[in-house]
Amino acid sequence: MLIFSLAAKADFKLDGQLSLHLSNGEREQKAFPLSLIREQGAYLFSVGELTTRLPSPLQKYSLALVLQHEQEVWVTDFSPQPLQGFNLQLPGYEISLYRDPQARTARGRFVLQMNEELYYFSRGPGQINFLFNDQGISEVRVQGMFKPRR
Repeated sequence: MLIFSLAAKADFKLDGQLSLHLSNGEREQKAFPLSLIREQGAYLFSVGELTTRLPSPLQKYSLALVLQHEQEVWVTDFSPQPLQGFNLQLPGYEISLYRDPQARTARGRFVLQMNEELYYFSRGPGQINFLFNDQGISEVRVQGMFKPRR
């Protein structure tokens, strides 16, 4: 489910790492590159194992997190199977999804953590938006989720 917007200006390549905890109990580790490269008058945008050709550079990539039956989360850009959690490391960002038995107000007791910030599912899917500039990621915003009270 690649969702993106067009308009940034430069090429970049970021090396990331992704750890998945699948709902069947298995764990997977994989490289998770994020790049935008100009090639033959077009732009190749790659995220994880997915690549698409674009007529102009993009300014945003959105990653959807869909909570199903309060039991598992679908992140189709990561895996064709539902997840119990993940850990994504990109330069300057560590983003994790995990179940926390202490998070009583969290739907499904799932917690999304981006660096030091915590988020819980609200209504509908969560979304992690990567905004780009000439050097790569300029900002990461979480939408469709809320920050719990401390």
